[in-house]
Amino acid sequence: MEFGYSNYYIIGEIISCWGSFLICVNTLLSYALYDRRQRFFLYASASTFLASFFNILSAYNIAHYSEISHFVCMLVTSLFFLMLLITPFIMTSYVCDIAIQSKKKKKVFNYILGIVQTIYFLIVILNIKTGWIFSFDSVEGYVRGPAKNITYILSSAYGISIIGTVIVNRRYLARRIFYVFILYPIISIYFVGIQFFFPRILLTGVASFTAVLFAYMTIQSYTMEINLATGLMTESRLRKRLSVQRRGGVLYVMTIENINMIQSSLDVSEINQMFLHLGEIFMAHFPRNSYILSINRLAAIGRSVDEVKLKSASVLDDIKKLSSDINSIIPIPIETCSAAIEFKKEDNDYDSMMDLINNMLVRAKASQLKNLQICDESVFADRERKRCIYKILRRELSLESEQFQVWFQPIYSINGKKFEYMEALSRLKNTELGDIPPQEFVQVAESRGLIELLGFVAFEKVCKFISDNRDTVNAVSINFSVYQMMNPNVVKNVLDTIERFSLSPSNIVMEITESIFIDNYELVMKHMMELARAGVKFYLDDFGTGYSNLTNVISLPFTTIKMDRSLVLAMEEGQRGVSLFFDLVSTFKGVGFKILVEGVETNNQNYLVERAGVDYIQGFLYSRPLPPVECVELLRRSAI
Repeated sequence: MEFGYSNYYIIGEIISCWGSFLICVNTLLSYALYDRRQRFFLYASASTFLASFFNILSAYNIAHYSEISHFVCMLVTSLFFLMLLITPFIMTSYVCDIAIQSKKKKKVFNYILGIVQTIYFLIVILNIKTGWIFSFDSVEGYVRGPAKNITYILSSAYGISIIGTVIVNRRYLARRIFYVFILYPIISIYFVGIQFFFPRILLTGVASFTAVLFAYMTIQSYTMEINLATGLMTESRLRKRLSVQRRGGVLYVMTIENINMIQSSLDVSEINQMFLHLGEIFMAHFPRNSYILSINRLAAIGRSVDEVKLKSASVLDDIKKLSSDINSIIPIPIETCSAAIEFKKEDNDYDSMMDLINNMLVRAKASQLKNLQICDESVFADRERKRCIYKILRRELSLESEQFQVWFQPIYSINGKKFEYMEALSRLKNTELGDIPPQEFVQVAESRGLIELLGFVAFEKVCKFISDNRDTVNAVSINFSVYQMMNPNVVKNVLDTIERFSLSPSNIVMEITESIFIDNYELVMKHMMELARAGVKFYLDDFGTGYSNLTNVISLPFTTIKMDRSLVLAMEEGQRGVSLFFDLVSTFKGVGFKILVEGVETNNQNYLVERAGVDYIQGFLYSRPLPPVECVELLRRSAI
């Protein structure tokens, strides 16, 4: 009678009891208290532990029923039957939570499960009087009742409901997860079947524990390295894979550029389906080598550049088909950029490779390149150039620097017939890389966290320029970025700098683009109002280049609207452009705004904007951006 009581073999229940206890401990030490889906496994393993424990005690009572009171035998065995079906109930509810997308259907499903489980509990409790399931006789001991097979029937019913649920909702489940949910009840029913045909071998706890352990190992462990929404491995898994890669390969990354727009236009179930299909597309072309890095970025590893080129083309074709399906719901195509880099066994540093790929993706997006970008020598050269620019910025962003300069483009007054203002423009001159274009070093500053420092150093140089040329310079306009305007100390920094150079706030004109207000309206408005009350003036920059909210324009302390060059070019295309420009100028002037037009380069453009009634003109026709000394000389000549 080894590991048993009176021919009841309990070794399986002992193992189940210990194993389920370990799962409980592991989930408690991880995220069980905070993650709702982890708590399912905590509850399932806890109920399995109790079912196995009471099963062992019940087997002991059955073997020694003549030595133990009838009350204790009934109580312990009843507790076993009460615990027996809790684990199948919890796991069925868990499958429902993951597979069913509709909240209403989930509620109905769980409501039905609750009714079934409640009825079973009542039958077990009533069994104390009725003996429907079992009873204890003073002569025969443990006696099975007419409803003895109810636990087998309900266990099978729970298993069938799990299988049916995942089959009906298969399109919402990743392939791996689907097969896990199909196998889970099969494993449980297998052990329940053995118990049914061999009642002396106690396997009820084993059935629950083995099935829970299988699901726990294959699903919950994946939550650390598998994204359940797509079925793809996570970025941490990709890092590990590259670190142990025995041979070289090609890292392929695809970015969905308009994911935010798509998400805002689809409901939750549609988004889930889209991500599931994206995961299936990648796994179909890169089996066992597909990864999700972020909500809009997918990756894969290929063996060669040629293979990745072919497979990426197939991936894009499949995504176009998926995009067509989405277009039946919303008229928004899935827009992607992709890049790949070949790596060797000894040169597979993940961060370095992603840095290069990010550079390629930025260039592809800027150039609107839809085809796969392959890393070549130009990419390495571009990365090294950006690193060098970053070092130069770190070194030169100071008031004393002679390489980081501020140049000025004069602004011509129509009524005054002279240059009254000027715009400050940052320049990086005479570096070891030569003169670096503003768009290039500004992009590096933004990506490396230096853009706010760049803006305030440029502002200091502007204040010093005004202070050194008080007799000539009336006011200078300077762009302020969203990073500067979001700084909680921007008002104090600006006013302290103005005071340090003994200037008046009216000497400063801050140019603000309306894109700043999209996500930060309240804070930016607060800062603008405080600065305006101190005497700082504001221009609305680049009007006409994108989204414009006239309510913002009217309610904020702008004195001047700066028309973008695109509106000037539109006038030369036909009468509609002329009418639009003239109407805009008339409307804004009618409510008290001054109008400044930038980008005027020809006499015809100048003629049109003057006819429209603008107040100020800025452009190459009047002057290109000039170094400080030359700009001051031009202003002095203009004043004569």
